[in-house]
Amino acid sequence: MRTLSPEDEEALASAARKYYGADPAHGWDHVLAVVNLARLIARELGADEAVVVAAAYFHDAAPRSQAGHASHSRASAELARSELRGLGWPEELVERVAQTIVDASYEARLAGPAVETPETRALMEADLLDAMGARGIARAFAFAAFYGSPEGLGILDWDPEDPPRLEMNLNGPDPSAVYHFASKLLHLRDRFSSRIGRRLAEERHRYMVEFLKRYAAEMEGRA
Repeated sequence: MRTLSPEDEEALASAARKYYGADPAHGWDHVLAVVNLARLIARELGADEAVVVAAAYFHDAAPRSQAGHASHSRASAELARSELRGLGWPEELVERVAQTIVDASYEARLAGPAVETPETRALMEADLLDAMGARGIARAFAFAAFYGSPEGLGILDWDPEDPPRLEMNLNGPDPSAVYHFASKLLHLRDRFSSRIGRRLAEERHRYMVEFLKRYAAEMEGRA
């Protein structure tokens, strides 16, 4: 399993950081969370850690407002190609990183049968985990505010223990932050196969369910 030296990772982070900042739900804190999780999962799966970590740093580099929600992973992969070539990475590694970014994206998974490699699995699970739990809640509301969800925070009129499968908007924000839990976030826990991913996903799922119960209780004056 290939790893990165501290110096190489510092150069990688420096090359990636300039692309993050405007979108509060996909900022540098999100990148660092995904890098940390992806590294752990990569080690469990025996994945090429250098490929996984590099892909994690660049996986959300392209702004959604410019690339479009459904195509931003390909735009992010192009930015990764450019920066990694500038850092002198071998072309074979550059292409593996770029392809991992594309194949691990949520949009790619929705489009049809996914290309499955240990590297893709590690990045995908890490990215999904940061959409769950306390950070997932914070990011859902930040995303709704930043992109202007028309119904704002939202009204919870369904059971968090048995959420409906609402249709997710792949080209913009969902109607509300609460809606996004039923269109995506509460349906993520079954997408994990690594031991680390399954354990953390279950914990984070329960946290979101309890949060939504409290949210509804406060709206209804029961708490």
